[in-house]
Amino acid sequence: MGLPTKRSTPQPYEDYSQVLNFVIWVLAGHATIFIFLRLWGKYYRGRRLWWDDYLLIFSWLALMLGCIFQTVDTTLGFGRSQHSIPLENIENSRLLATIAGFFLILAAAWSKTSFGLTLVRLTRTDGFLKRLVRFAIWTTNIFIAGSCIIQWAHCWPLDRIWRQEVPGGKCLPLGLMNGYNMFVAAYSGAVDVMLALLPCKIFWPLMMRRKEKIGITIAMGMGVL
Repeated sequence: MGLPTKRSTPQPYEDYSQVLNFVIWVLAGHATIFIFLRLWGKYYRGRRLWWDDYLLIFSWLALMLGCIFQTVDTTLGFGRSQHSIPLENIENSRLLATIAGFFLILAAAWSKTSFGLTLVRLTRTDGFLKRLVRFAIWTTNIFIAGSCIIQWAHCWPLDRIWRQEVPGGKCLPLGLMNGYNMFVAAYSGAVDVMLALLPCKIFWPLMMRRKEKIGITIAMGMGVL
């Protein structure tokens, strides 16, 4: 009696594209609400926009572009196991992922810089805090600029980033890229926490009602999340 033969079945894969789209657009929606309330508050009180407001608007635009490119990328297979992505979509998917990542990095850098500029305006009478915020802004932007450069220059020729079969191309070691990006993410997170806690130092000594101090500190400290 012959042995029974196994029928070949498609290799299962996990699809997180819908979850990915849900998460990024929920977070983008929260960002949109916050920036709308900020701009509406300025308009309602008759206040002119300053550099931090314009930079925040550019940050929001970069965030929207990053989310749009990433959403389009999910239609090509991004968010699924690589073996389940059609071969004809892989190159375009890699290119869209690179573009989306670039805009999301810019959004993070510009939003952080915008909040830093706001704090610089509030710390004009405190030389140490002003220098600390400026140091945080400059170093964060330098490190994030490095991430942006690596995003597009880690392979040569350029199209080898999304076309792995380009002959004679070279890329930076993956471990080096991941290590640098992890360092930037950790440093950026630490700066977020520091900038979120500074309003407590700035507003608490002022002659204001306790409820107002708590409200302003919580509102400006949302970055700690």
